[in-house]
Amino acid sequence: MASRLLIIVSLALYASSAEINAQNPSCTTPNGIPGQCISAYLCREIMMFIVEKPIPVHRQQYLKQSACKRPDVKFPVCCQLKEIISAESLLPTECGVATSDRIAYGLAAAIFEFPWMALLRYREFNGDIVDGCGGSLINERYVLTAAHCLKVKTKTLDHVRLGELNKNTIIDCEVNDDECAGPVQDIKVERSIIHPQYNMPKFSNDIGLIRLHQSVVFQEHIKPICLPVTHKLQKTLYPRYILTGWGKTEKDELSDILQKAVLPRIDNEQCMQVLKQNQLRIALTDKQMCAGGEKRVDSCRGDSGGPLAWVDKLNDAPRFIQFGIVSLGSNTCGEKSVPSIYTRVGQYMDWILNNLHPS
Repeated sequence: MASRLLIIVSLALYASSAEINAQNPSCTTPNGIPGQCISAYLCREIMMFIVEKPIPVHRQQYLKQSACKRPDVKFPVCCQLKEIISAESLLPTECGVATSDRIAYGLAAAIFEFPWMALLRYREFNGDIVDGCGGSLINERYVLTAAHCLKVKTKTLDHVRLGELNKNTIIDCEVNDDECAGPVQDIKVERSIIHPQYNMPKFSNDIGLIRLHQSVVFQEHIKPICLPVTHKLQKTLYPRYILTGWGKTEKDELSDILQKAVLPRIDNEQCMQVLKQNQLRIALTDKQMCAGGEKRVDSCRGDSGGPLAWVDKLNDAPRFIQFGIVSLGSNTCGEKSVPSIYTRVGQYMDWILNNLHPS
């Protein structure tokens, strides 16, 4: 155990001193075989060595020599090509399928409509558990959210609730009670992963991942959303998107029922002008986008970290695909026509895939 820890620490220290390289840079393994610098978790050979008990001395030496320069990846190693586990394979192909602080003037979601919604729950210093940000389930072990939802000074992220619709009911059912969802799943957090360039510059790179303590059991009311895995989807900007969350309603109260709203996308230049008029001076990049603000519909406190999605064709079928993460909004909460800012998921697919590890 001590030798494995020493090897991991050595890999981490080596990575932290380097500059960020191109995506999956080429390298040569200690045996002189061409490879790529990737996460140790995605290299079959390396993982087989690490789980040996005890690790033979010659294996320890090989593992140390395998370390490569990749600070944007946890525990980077040079892995020969035939041993690389495809990160894309960690994302389910059956995704985005729906069975049937706020979203101002939104509508209540229906049962099974958005089964990927995640509710982040925090433990306060006095021990109380409180609801906070939103997120989205992207595979059986990971939830996608905003970085600022993981970097909270006043409380600690305790667990993630999946399969929730109405916080006031133990079991969610249709109005006529002829169809009900299964119980929620509360899963502890194993690790939070914050983008290394979060808030540099201010409000940028607001994206993070939560690795759950155990794998999720997919059910009709708990399923993953799709991510924009193709180049075309990553570059496409749609005229409107669907936002979901338990944020504040037009009555300035947190909603107990999951809400949804259709938001128009606002051009970044136009968005910056509107934000400036409302005392928000933010230089947006192509990794961010704006939506909402019209007809008193936008995101607000409680919606942070939640998904902004739209339906497009993927894997030969129309599916819900997440294109944005709620990042920042004004304090008007839909009272004025002020759009909110979203992190563009497509611009971070490399980072997401490099930080997904097998169950």
